[in-house]
Amino acid sequence: MKAYVDSDVILDVLLGREYFLFESSQILQLCETQKIMGCTTVLALANMHYILNRYDKKNAKKAIQTLRTILTVMPISDHEMGRSLESDFKDFEDGVQNFTAEKNDCELIITRNKKDYATSQLNVVTPHEYLLQNTASLTF
Repeated sequence: MKAYVDSDVILDVLLGREYFLFESSQILQLCETQKIMGCTTVLALANMHYILNRYDKKNAKKAIQTLRTILTVMPISDHEMGRSLESDFKDFEDGVQNFTAEKNDCELIITRNKKDYATSQLNVVTPHEYLLQNTASLTF
């Protein structure tokens, strides 16, 4: 299973967002153990570094380095940016992430903000939904 893992899920873990931490951690664990081929983009990593650097300058680079070993980092081209600009996505960045995931043959998007991907052609699920749908086939 190849999945785009949205920044909100990753930041839940990196920032220790207590309410979301357990399920988001399980998603990243599945990526780390290669039960999911988790993907992100260079844009998402840059944005996450910016956010993390505001909280913990000492460990922001280390967190991004670790993510690069767990997730496949997909490049973004001008084509995906153009598609986002011409799309019905309310948020330009979400559109860029979506079209990059499509171009790289991701089967789904795992995010806590499904409404951000309402116009996506991909299957969009929350961490909770993914874990519920796939628990029987997963062993931790």
